[in-house]
Amino acid sequence: MNIYSIKFNKKLYFLIIIIFLVVTISLFFFIKNIKAKERPIIIGFDAQLTGKQAELGIQERNGVQLAVEKINALGGISGRQVQLMVRDDLGIPEQAKKMDKDLINIGSVAIIGHATSAQTLAGINVTNTAKEIMIGPTVSTPELTRLDDYFFRVYPSFKDSSEAFAKYIYNKNNIKHMSIIYDTDNAAYSKDYTIFLKNKFKSLGGDINEEISFSSMQQTDFSPLITKLCNNKPEGLLIVASDVDTALIAKKIKFIDGNLPLFTSAWAQTETLIKNGGTAVEGMKLEQSYALNSRLQSFIDFQSKYKDRFGSEPCFGAAFGYEATLTLIDALKKTGGEKKGLKEELLKSNTSLGLMNNFSFDKFGDVKRPFYLTSINGGKFILVDQLTSVSQ
Repeated sequence: MNIYSIKFNKKLYFLIIIIFLVVTISLFFFIKNIKAKERPIIIGFDAQLTGKQAELGIQERNGVQLAVEKINALGGISGRQVQLMVRDDLGIPEQAKKMDKDLINIGSVAIIGHATSAQTLAGINVTNTAKEIMIGPTVSTPELTRLDDYFFRVYPSFKDSSEAFAKYIYNKNNIKHMSIIYDTDNAAYSKDYTIFLKNKFKSLGGDINEEISFSSMQQTDFSPLITKLCNNKPEGLLIVASDVDTALIAKKIKFIDGNLPLFTSAWAQTETLIKNGGTAVEGMKLEQSYALNSRLQSFIDFQSKYKDRFGSEPCFGAAFGYEATLTLIDALKKTGGEKKGLKEELLKSNTSLGLMNNFSFDKFGDVKRPFYLTSINGGKFILVDQLTSVSQ
């Protein structure tokens, strides 16, 4: 073998090695890409799912689940299925933070939650630090308004609705003296809601006879509170509490004064309020951003599919949970199912097609949507009037 043959064999040897390495590396990335496409896209959900105040969280979870099942039936996102990972925050702020951390650690691209303001304010300390998107289906506290962070919501702030509700109570119901009772366990919602409504009511010339707070976790007997409320002879009573506690307070109130007009906030709007309250909640009025009379086909189809899937009527939590999920999924389609760029894509959305009306996020991830007045009549929620418009 001459020197030229040796040099040629060395070149051939190195060429074979280079080809082998190129093929191996290409095969590695090809397999990795296939595995990535097979890997599901994880969306987290966190809300209270156990305990006496769990109904709203359960409704939201059901709405989210229905939306995930819909998108998976249509092929998922970029050929990948969506996997919903559910956590129970127990209605406790520290548990909300713990569960949000857990969802982030298992690889969720975003979290949908929480059902109430107190848990959300705790949770965003975790999600903002991790730059994880959180979308709130029903969180309406003004404390989260106009913040440049990673929190988005499909339900508007209650500032406008509580003030419009105060005007309705004062002007349309001709009530000049009223009392208020609210649950401090969700103070970020209930206390601020009370303040906004009370200040507006007083600015109109009204008077607050009595304002009482309680802890739903600690209050075992409402009788002393109810007696104190009724002793001041109010012309109306506002209850800012969960469905279970609102129903219980209404029953005790009606036992003492069967003619006292009762009002409550959107927090209590579930079938549990009607089921537990019975005749005591007949005629009760509440405000919410849930257009019960919407004749949009998307809303009618949602109601039908929800009832078929879960065997009950959806409340506002289910509807907004469904909307939050579809809005998130639309943005994930543009990022290829990845977390990177998700905030930017959500903010780019000019208009999202809601179940009852269209909406869009402002630069802070907030929305403006109309609020409605609802009354309980014949064991059903009946839409009475529109309290605010999106232009307010």
